[in-house]
Amino acid sequence: MTSVPAIAQIAASAAPPAAPPVVFFGWLSLPLLTAIILACSATVAFVGLSFTLLASRADTFRNLRVGFNALRASMPTRFWTLTEMPEPAQFASLVKYWQYAFDEWIITRELNPIVFGRLWRAYYRDVVRVSCKSPVMVAALFQAAEGATAPVDFKFIALVLGPRFTAPAVLARAKELARQHRIAVPAGCP
Repeated sequence: MTSVPAIAQIAASAAPPAAPPVVFFGWLSLPLLTAIILACSATVAFVGLSFTLLASRADTFRNLRVGFNALRASMPTRFWTLTEMPEPAQFASLVKYWQYAFDEWIITRELNPIVFGRLWRAYYRDVVRVSCKSPVMVAALFQAAEGATAPVDFKFIALVLGPRFTAPAVLARAKELARQHRIAVPAGCP
């Protein structure tokens, strides 16, 4: 016959009671100290990341600006107001301008918009918008788009030629200039 264990035997086999938390300085326990250290570490990491992102944005802006400043010397003065075609060398520099603008856009909006999106919104978007007030600049975009095959190229062209950037009258004059100078208008151009 099997005997049923006594209550005392069952109680003895139970887990020992938990020890009270170790207390430092009368109020600071080990779990509380761990939580404070974790919060301080997270704060320091966040501040460090914020400064790193700011430095990265500034460095990216500086690098892009250096490239544009090198190109700027060959561009016609007040290029954003041109309505008639400049000489071929100056027009070629306007085409290069759009290649730089594409680089600025793809870095800030496509590659890492979380880190660099503020650069686009704070600076580059408005510069592109001003550039699109010139039919010659839009014709230079047509020339820069020649041979474009990647969907991202067409996404940029659609953005620039869309109603938020290019006025219909400017676009019409740009198409006329492109026809006169045998520049291909990209497929899907509004």
